[in-house]
Amino acid sequence: MKRETNTCVECESEYYTDTSKMAALCPDCSHYLYGYENCLHVIENNRCKKCYWNGQSSEYVNKLKNETTN
Repeated sequence: MKRETNTCVECESEYYTDTSKMAALCPDCSHYLYGYENCLHVIENNRCKKCYWNGQSSEYVNKLKNETTN
């Protein structure tokens, strides 16, 4: 069965629509921007096997990620 994908408006990565609580954001961006639960990413061949995110983040989300680790 082929899963439906969408493109995140923030990071421009494709993601499986059933893995995000938000219609226009991948699980990673929706987590850092709005606090939704993130996918526990399993990256294989430059894609998460669970949500299909490509591992890339926008400049703004990268800034948010850096703030949470400092």
